[in-house]
Amino acid sequence: MVNRKKMIIGVLAAVIVIAAAIMILSSLGLLPSFGGNDGEVAYVQTVSSLLNTSFSVDRYSGVVESQKAITYKKDPERKIEEVYVKVGDVVKKGTSLFKYDVRTSENNIASIKLDIEGLNNEISFLQSQGNSTDIQLQISERQLEIRQKQADLKKYEQELSQAEVKSEISGVIKAVSETGQDPNGMEVPIITMTETGEFRIKGKVSEQTIGTIYSGMPVIVRSRVNEEETWLGSISKIETEPNTNDQESGYYGYGSGERSSTYPFYISLESTVGLMLGQHVFIEPDYGQSEIVPKEGLWLDQSFIVMEEGADPYVWVAKNGRITKRVVGLGEFDDTDYSVQILSGLEESDLISWPDETLREGMKIKDIAEVE
Repeated sequence: MVNRKKMIIGVLAAVIVIAAAIMILSSLGLLPSFGGNDGEVAYVQTVSSLLNTSFSVDRYSGVVESQKAITYKKDPERKIEEVYVKVGDVVKKGTSLFKYDVRTSENNIASIKLDIEGLNNEISFLQSQGNSTDIQLQISERQLEIRQKQADLKKYEQELSQAEVKSEISGVIKAVSETGQDPNGMEVPIITMTETGEFRIKGKVSEQTIGTIYSGMPVIVRSRVNEEETWLGSISKIETEPNTNDQESGYYGYGSGERSSTYPFYISLESTVGLMLGQHVFIEPDYGQSEIVPKEGLWLDQSFIVMEEGADPYVWVAKNGRITKRVVGLGEFDDTDYSVQILSGLEESDLISWPDETLREGMKIKDIAEVE
């Protein structure tokens, strides 16, 4: 209901602005003033232009993606023995993705165990030599060394137990790098994968318009193929860092000649039925436009209707290049948007004027669309 009221207020404001603009321009001498002599004109517009209750909203491009993306980076101190998956594979949670080479860990474990055994033998020998301060100091040194060896042993045993890296989610493999480096030697993940299941929408907004959206803002997602197919949701996250990896992350602003960055934002949906992973969509703020139900028949803003006591209601219309009164038959009144149903006397193609008090029968007309 709140969104519908916003829509109604916007439509009423547009009508009032048009009428007020005519009056202000006329009072400033920028339009010929209304009056009765032959040199003055009445400004008109088509009825159909007043019936268009739609309004433009900002639109952003978006793409359907999975709810979660995960990357697995290489341990810089370890070598990869084998990668089990390839790009495009669909894997379940717990699936082995790749395995580290464990030979170094196994050798280190064997070596450390021998070192600890040797240190324990030394401690036993020292204990058999007496209880002097020097002997106790030597024993303490070897016990400390054993604790350090045990910490290293635990590390290598953990490496051995975690030799195979398994998937934390069920999803699709998006990228694989067996070396963990790109052609320039920069670090990249061994595995990149996205979660299967529920979708979210990833959009992008320019730095000039990022201030027009906010976290929690209701939005409508529209199919690019069929704009009547929609999904409702809200913005769940807005990134504060610009998108540097997207080839379309910059564009030239209007007349600025400077490149503008884009910022990713994400949308959680009430329902994902009918969406496909990777599908491109439109995103627009939800101001209630999806709630408006078109009315049957011709409905006009009440401010265009002149209702005088003891007379039939009428409107000012154009006929043969002149302005004249025309009686109209009225039906229902809608107080939610201050419109009235026109039953007779007016067509969508008619030219109509807002009933300024200076209008006179026979004044010449000029279409307001021609006024700069």
